[in-house]
Amino acid sequence: MSEVRDTATAAAIDSLSASVDALLEAGVAPFDVDDARVLIGEVESLARRVRAVQVELVDAIDRSGVHRVDGHRSARAMVAHGANLSGPEAARRARSARALRRLPECREALRAGRIGACQVERIARAHANPRITDQVEANDGAFSALAEADEYRVFDRKVTSWSDLVDEDGARDRDQRSHDNRDAKLVQDLDGSWRLTGSFGSLQGAELHSILGAFIRMEGLADWEAARAAHGDAATVADLARTENQRRADALAEIFRRAAAHHAGSEGGSQVVTDVVIDHETFERLTRQLLGADPDPHAGAADGGGDGGGDGGGVGPFPAPRYRCSTLDGHPVEATAAVANALAGHIRRVVIGSDSVVIDLGRRSRCFTGAAALAVKL
Repeated sequence: MSEVRDTATAAAIDSLSASVDALLEAGVAPFDVDDARVLIGEVESLARRVRAVQVELVDAIDRSGVHRVDGHRSARAMVAHGANLSGPEAARRARSARALRRLPECREALRAGRIGACQVERIARAHANPRITDQVEANDGAFSALAEADEYRVFDRKVTSWSDLVDEDGARDRDQRSHDNRDAKLVQDLDGSWRLTGSFGSLQGAELHSILGAFIRMEGLADWEAARAAHGDAATVADLARTENQRRADALAEIFRRAAAHHAGSEGGSQVVTDVVIDHETFERLTRQLLGADPDPHAGAADGGGDGGGDGGGVGPFPAPRYRCSTLDGHPVEATAAVANALAGHIRRVVIGSDSVVIDLGRRSRCFTGAAALAVKL
C-alpha cells in the first residue's frame, strides 16, 4: 500500500498499481496482427499518461522547493537520486516539465496519451532555446496537433526546419561551432577492435555522407553481382556475402585505400604502408598453420631451427616474453590476420628474432630508399 500522505494520491497510486498487476497477470500476447496493433496503441497510451505524471512530479517538486529541504540543488537532482535515473533521463524530464508549464495544449495532449515522450522532448528542446521560446509558446496548439498527426521522424524534421528558420542566427552559430569543433578519431579497444568516431559541420558532414553513400552502393552492387553469378536471377538478400553493416565498414576502408593510392601517385606524395612487427616464432607457427603444416613453433628446435625453451608442445610457458604482433607504433594486431595479409602482400611484415633484430623485411620495402636504415629504426 502506498505511503504517500495525501490520501487521494495514495489511493490513486494503489489503484494504478493494482491495475498494472492485473494487466501483467492477464498478459499482453496478441491474438493476431490486428490485436497486436490495438495493444500497441493502448499500452503506449497508458505509458504516455504515466509519463505525464512523472513530468508533473518534477514540476511540482520544483515549484514547491522541497528539493532544497532534502539537500538537492534542483528538482531534477532529487528525482534522479530518488528514482535512480541516468543523468540524461532526469534532464529530459526536467526539460519537459519546464516546457509543459508554459505549453498547456501539449501538456493536455500528453496527459491524454495522444502524444508521446519523444514528441514532448523534441518540443521541449526547441522551447529551451531562449531565442525562440516565445515563438514556441505562441504555436502551442500547432505543435500539439502536428506531434499527434505526424510520424515522429517527419515531426522532428518540421521542428528542426522551423527552428532554423525562426532562429537563423542561432542555426548559423551552432553550425559554425560544430565546424570549429570538428573531429575524427580511430580508437582501439581493449579487445583489439577499432571504433571510428567523428563530428562535422552540416556542409562537410553532408559531403562525407554523399561520398560514403556512393561507396556503399558500389559495395552493394559488387555483392549483388557475385550473388547473381552464383545463383542467377533467383539470388536474394540472403545470398549476399556481406551484411549492410559490413558493406558500410568496407566502403569506408575502400575510401581510405583509394585516398592512400591517390596520395602515392601525387607529386611529392609517397606510399602509405602499414608496418606490422611480429616475432619470428609466431610468424613461423602461423605460416605453417596457414599452409596446413605442423604449427608447432618448436618443431625445428632439435636441429637449431628454433630457440627451444619448451617441451615441444604448444607455445611455451606463461608468460611469453618474445611474443609481439603490433603496428610500429604499438597498436596490437591479431596475429593470424597479420600473417595471412603479409603472405598476400597487402601489408608489410617485419619479422624480428628473439633479440629484437629484424630478420625479415617484407616485399613492400621496395617502396622505400635506405631499407637498411629503416630496418635499424624498426
